[in-house]
Amino acid sequence: MSKSKPIPTSSPFTVIDLFAGAGGLTLGFSKKFGNNFESVWANDFNSHAAETYNANFSGHCTHGDILELLTDPNTEIPQADVVIGGPPCQGFSLLNKNREGDARKEMWQPFLEVVERANADIFLIENVPQLLGSPEYSAIVERAREMGFETASAK
Repeated sequence: MSKSKPIPTSSPFTVIDLFAGAGGLTLGFSKKFGNNFESVWANDFNSHAAETYNANFSGHCTHGDILELLTDPNTEIPQADVVIGGPPCQGFSLLNKNREGDARKEMWQPFLEVVERANADIFLIENVPQLLGSPEYSAIVERAREMGFETASAK
């Protein structure tokens, strides 16, 4: 999803990866795949995932609850061209028989807060197909439009 404005192309695009895990999405955006992106910040709730990410990508992944990090006045979200991430999918997954009221379904909200605080031009959210038919998807699209983004999705 992107804002309708030109994006500079002379230097690497900067990227933030949320719910980063070991860095699979970051890898896809990296020079290793011929892409002109530089990762500047990442976050994951799982300490082992953050440690693995840091072993793979120069040590800028913070470990911690994104909700707590965003309320901490000491947390600095760097400016970035792009924010990528895969918020928890368990709340939407068909394997979860207790999807109603699953708080993980709301993790798109801190994701978009980081997009806003980073002043990103583009964001990419990866999730399960069931997200597309959910009320949360409609809320994501509405909030993104309020932030000035045009949206697109694919199954």
